[in-house]
Amino acid sequence: CTKEIAVLHCNKSTALYCLGKWREAMLAAYESLRWDPKYVKAYYRAGHSWIMLLNPHEAVFMFYKGLLLLNASADRSQAADFITGIFMSVNDERVFPQTFPVAYSFVFRARFDALIWQAVIERLAQKGKWRSCLLLLSEKKALPSNIRVNQVSLKNLFETSELYGCGEKMQEVAELVKWLISMGAKVETIGLYVLHAVIRLCIR
Repeated sequence: CTKEIAVLHCNKSTALYCLGKWREAMLAAYESLRWDPKYVKAYYRAGHSWIMLLNPHEAVFMFYKGLLLLNASADRSQAADFITGIFMSVNDERVFPQTFPVAYSFVFRARFDALIWQAVIERLAQKGKWRSCLLLLSEKKALPSNIRVNQVSLKNLFETSELYGCGEKMQEVAELVKWLISMGAKVETIGLYVLHAVIRLCIR
């Protein structure tokens, strides 16, 4: 019965989130966890609500808690969702929250397989979270060597202006592109005029 009540509150959280009522969505997710502290989906809903409330500290904490529960249960089917959430939470942060280093360390220690990391990278790229991809690049030796990211499009990376001039060096961006291409991202996804895209990037 308590599980069913937790599900209802989590469904309410999802509905409120879709309406843009992020504080209410967060509170509903916490109410869900009050009824069932092991209901993983409620951690996911709370994490995304905290992202929208611009609180990366709490967002990372909720995604990390959910990921720990998944890992303990040996059910890794949703792991990519939670790892993606952890990195999304800090994508725009210049100073990482105190909850991040522990979560960051765990995702590399836990030895998630190539399919999970493929899903993480593809989702981050799809959402334009390139700074998070740069973080992964810095830890590529800790990642499986057989990751394939054929669905990654580089178009957004070459079009976005917020990545460049904010502390990232052009060399880092070039290394990111080379890394993604080495894992199967298609050069053609940069756009119709590859040279023009490179020139625009260099000018920025």
